[in-house]
Amino acid sequence: MNWFTVLKMPNPYGGRWNDLTGGEYYRMDDNDKRNYHSSMHQMYERQIKRAVEPRKAGQAPPATDEQIRGLRELTRFHSRQYQRMRHPSINKENYYSLEEEKNRQMSKPQYDAVERMPHTTKEMYDNYTRERKIQYWNRLAQKLKSEYGIGNTDVVRLAARMVKRMIDNPNYNPPFEGDDANMIEYRDKHKYKDISGYDDFTDEEKRNYHTRMKERALRVNKTDEMNYHSRMKHRITNNSSLPTYPTPEAEKEAEQ
Repeated sequence: MNWFTVLKMPNPYGGRWNDLTGGEYYRMDDNDKRNYHSSMHQMYERQIKRAVEPRKAGQAPPATDEQIRGLRELTRFHSRQYQRMRHPSINKENYYSLEEEKNRQMSKPQYDAVERMPHTTKEMYDNYTRERKIQYWNRLAQKLKSEYGIGNTDVVRLAARMVKRMIDNPNYNPPFEGDDANMIEYRDKHKYKDISGYDDFTDEEKRNYHTRMKERALRVNKTDEMNYHSRMKHRITNNSSLPTYPTPEAEKEAEQ
């Protein structure tokens, strides 16, 4: 059976597939639903072809860019539903119409109205909304993972790291080139308060800061630094009248 016979084949209710109603769709079995989505996918593909070919030949287009984009979206919708039913491992519910679909994973389409979508440039990226930036890094992470294997290269790990940091931190926006800061550098810059405002920290914030610095010094066996932050934390915890400082250098400067 080719696409033409599927398109012309009546649906179980006696009409053409493109006249099928939502109620009729949800009463059909999976085989008929597959035929419906296959039929509609091919129908919209033909409409796109008729809309695009005159433009490529230098003739007046029979459809606007927005109309063509709408047709492409419908084509992708029916293709997604068909693939879901063809591959049960996808484990996603099927829908009659695009408006009903709630479980779609957004991805960048290959084509805009007529031409292939351009590769993202820095200028384009800088003008993206934060949501589109997350989508960009997620697409890149998936693409690189499929090409190189997860965790096999620095660039694969970088893209995946940008996605996680943007999801975890609503205030984080990496540059187009990515951010190769390690975890400590990233947290100091984007998660924790800058110690230049140490005097305005609450006691809890100061205590957390000194605990963090003490643990870092311990990991690299910097005994003097570890003892310093332990001493500052002890003063805060015990409500000491002695002042506290963010670093040994700051303490020495204050004593001069």
